[in-house]
Amino acid sequence: MGYPFLIDLAILKFFNLTIVCPALDTFFMTITNFHIWRWPIAVIIIFLLWRGGTRARWMVALAIITIAIIDPTVFYFIKPLIARLRPCHEAALTWIRTIDGCGGKYGFPSSHAANTFGMAMLIGSFYKSAKYYLYPIAALVSLSRVYLGMHYPSDILGGAIYGMLVSIIVIFLVKRIAGRHIRRYLSGPNY
Repeated sequence: MGYPFLIDLAILKFFNLTIVCPALDTFFMTITNFHIWRWPIAVIIIFLLWRGGTRARWMVALAIITIAIIDPTVFYFIKPLIARLRPCHEAALTWIRTIDGCGGKYGFPSSHAANTFGMAMLIGSFYKSAKYYLYPIAALVSLSRVYLGMHYPSDILGGAIYGMLVSIIVIFLVKRIAGRHIRRYLSGPNY
């Protein structure tokens, strides 16, 4: 994919240099840190499996399948295939501000964006009202990657599209296989 587009650089510079402050540093480092969120997410999953009923169990099963597709395909296949360096690894971008390390060598597409937008799409397909807070959370997590200097905005866009596409395909295939057993649990007119 090569060097970033000029708009990528302009947006990156705005979020990475222009609007910085200690409060935003802390906020974006916290919201993007999976190690902080893994235990609350695990508790929610256990609760949904235990008390959530059939709809929640379908949703959890498909969420696990979706993440099991998104995460390794991004990390092991797409990123090495595209081989686009993260901004923090670009020698020419001497102005990049990194406060939380740099991460792996390649950045396109963003795994954080793919996973969070994929989950927002999938969970929102089961619980319509969840869309109203999951998409903003996904956007904030994704924005944090630009703010922290780890991704270009187009890495985020590519990840978000890929994650939502995988979710749509998983739901489509499961609807084909399970048919009426799952359709009643999906929300929205397209299901």
